[in-house]
Amino acid sequence: MNSTAVVVGAGRGIGQAIGEDLARNYPKDRLILADVNLALVEQVAASLRRQGVDAVAHFVDLANPDSVRQLVDRTAGADRVAIAAGIFDSSPTLDVDVTDFERIIRVNTIGCFDVARRYAADMATRGTGSIVAIASIAARMPRLRQAAYAASKAGLRQALRVLAMEVAGDGVRVNTVSPGATDTEMMRQLASDHATVDDLAEGSLIAFRPRIPDGRVARGADIAAVVRFLLSADSAHILLGDVVVDGGELLGM
Repeated sequence: MNSTAVVVGAGRGIGQAIGEDLARNYPKDRLILADVNLALVEQVAASLRRQGVDAVAHFVDLANPDSVRQLVDRTAGADRVAIAAGIFDSSPTLDVDVTDFERIIRVNTIGCFDVARRYAADMATRGTGSIVAIASIAARMPRLRQAAYAASKAGLRQALRVLAMEVAGDGVRVNTVSPGATDTEMMRQLASDHATVDDLAEGSLIAFRPRIPDGRVARGADIAAVVRFLLSADSAHILLGDVVVDGGELLGM
């Protein structure tokens, strides 16, 4: 029997990679791609439809609880949900604007949590389902100029662990994946002072960034493969987990 997967934040970056990975590996399943940039995510969905995939695009604004509720109501019945939406900003902590801090928390923590809890409630009525959200190693390792982003991802990771405990008895699994530096459009912009994104793998004593033992940053496909596994029945005994995909940057901590 075919099933339905939802990817939130599927317009670009890791979310797009997850959507494309699920389409390749489950070409007969229905794929719902949601993003705050409807034009962008529609392009992704259209590309997959040309490959024969049943892919549809939806708008969602994670900063708006009504928008989240409408998405979940329109796509009820999904049995796999990946949440890759998020925003990033960087500034010295002493200069952080409280409004900007709240904006990042609103999307990365509250918005992503709201998506997860609403889909979890729907899944619980059927006694099955899997949810995976993208966190970050910034939730574990402090990054210069990233107080808001690090806090937002740490909050999301812990909130989803609590959710996972509460819905486990209803047959719903909730996990997170924490990438390290990943080659996305956003990361390329942030690393514009480097020749390539992979130069970040060398680390920086000034920025207190360790060298990545694997010698490169992650690709979207590296993260997507782990998300696909956690969404699948092959990971049936994994819940409350946080899988780190960082090429060894955290040194296993």
